[in-house]
Amino acid sequence: MMEINRRAFLGLLTAAGAVAAMPALANQSRAIPGVYASASRGEDGRYYLNVVAQDALRVTHLLPERAHQVLFHPKQPWVIAVARRPGTFIDIVDYDSGLLVKQIVLAKGHYLYGHVQVTADGRYLLTTEKHPDQQEGQVVVRDLRANFDVVQRYSTGGIGPHELKLTADQSEVVIANGGILTEGREKLNLETMQPSLAYLNLASGKIVEQVALDERYHQSSIRHFDLSANGDVLIAMQYQGHPADDVPLVAHHRRGQPLTALDIPTPVRTQLKQYCGSACFDSTGRFGAVSAPRGNRVMFWDMTSGQYLSDVKTKDGCGLAPTDVASEFIVSTGRGRFYRVNAATAERQRLSLPGEAIWQWDNHMVRLAG
Repeated sequence: MMEINRRAFLGLLTAAGAVAAMPALANQSRAIPGVYASASRGEDGRYYLNVVAQDALRVTHLLPERAHQVLFHPKQPWVIAVARRPGTFIDIVDYDSGLLVKQIVLAKGHYLYGHVQVTADGRYLLTTEKHPDQQEGQVVVRDLRANFDVVQRYSTGGIGPHELKLTADQSEVVIANGGILTEGREKLNLETMQPSLAYLNLASGKIVEQVALDERYHQSSIRHFDLSANGDVLIAMQYQGHPADDVPLVAHHRRGQPLTALDIPTPVRTQLKQYCGSACFDSTGRFGAVSAPRGNRVMFWDMTSGQYLSDVKTKDGCGLAPTDVASEFIVSTGRGRFYRVNAATAERQRLSLPGEAIWQWDNHMVRLAG
């Protein structure tokens, strides 16, 4: 597909009433619009969990090692940080007091893949993990009302699971099986890897649907994705083959349909270094964003049509989260900056954050709902 003309696209949005409340970014406040959390690296070389509200750091919690994903608990004033693969800790912090609620440390030989979910009722914490006696990954369920103990383990149906998301009705978990067998950070099976997107039914413990790209793209590792309220999945991939290969890096899925690659214009795709970091839907579910930190870009699609819309340049920008404005996202970067970006207008606004130069924001960011 060709990139849509910006003026034509804005005309379509205006006709649909989608830009009625879309003020120019230059006219908006530079304060961060809401409460966001991310893992980070400080200027002292240590790793932290940070909560940012408006134009201030609300929480700065020292972590034992580098974290990956962070998540707000849906019922308690808690924020959760999960160790980067192959780490073994989960820190749960009260963001009102800044105090550690619980630190979970995995048993010897087990490790995390860096991602977490909590059920909507706040009771169960789910992570993707590696068991020392199994090649396939696991979804591990812990009961937060029972001393955070493990109460269930399910196979993910693939090797190297990363991100996972609960469906809106909480009946299933969607899992990105990256396909890469690892020892520590070493990749062992790149010639035979088989990534997939899997749907796990929590009642039966069975994989009820599993999809993959064409076999020729088996080295496009499915790592990260977002799941909209209506069940659309936007996938960010990392290619493990030759740097010059023309392969899919972004894809879309809906239950019962094939996994479909999304178009990226060639001049953009060739700058991405075969690596996409985070995927995110806007507050409406219509617009999708994918970050490519090695290519210093964030790209946007209209998910109703799969049409590539635009992109903005952000040096080492990876973390993505929506605002409450249609087509708008916040981007965090490894250079300590936050930006507000708009998929419809391709605008970018640098936001104000005291002490920003001392923080290197990690790959993922989350917004506190409400």
